[in-house]
Amino acid sequence: VTGLRHVEMCESIHLKLTSPDDVVVALKCVYEANCKPSSAAPFTLDMSYKKVLAYDCLCVSYFLSCYPVSQLEMSRCHMGDKGAEMLSHCFSNEVSSSLLLELVDLSGNNLTAVGMEDVMKIVRTSSATLRVLDVSGNRTGDGMVSVITEHLQHNNVLTKLDVG
Repeated sequence: VTGLRHVEMCESIHLKLTSPDDVVVALKCVYEANCKPSSAAPFTLDMSYKKVLAYDCLCVSYFLSCYPVSQLEMSRCHMGDKGAEMLSHCFSNEVSSSLLLELVDLSGNNLTAVGMEDVMKIVRTSSATLRVLDVSGNRTGDGMVSVITEHLQHNNVLTKLDVG
């Protein structure tokens, strides 16, 4: 991540975040480096198995609104409903039309039906590009399958949905 300070143009970036301070530090480094990958190779943001705070999710939301991210992997981050709410901020404004998300993995994040409603903003605003959605291992209940299915009506590209 520290090497990003000297990069002006990137072919692609896969950010695998592991330490507690990585979220803000990594995103700040990418911002300061003015690193903008080509549209053919957007960012992969992988925060799986890293405990995140609501503030971290808000930073990720801002990052998604500024940079092309095709894969958002946040499985088992313990974000909870508050984290899902913060993450959904970039999906509820005019910036959402420029999102390129193809894969979203929010499995095992202690989300309830409340948090899943915020996740549905991702489904609605990424309907032209979202191919894989994994929300398995959350505490959403049986009723959420019908809610998710309802939001997927306008998605013609989704090839994998995991709600188990």
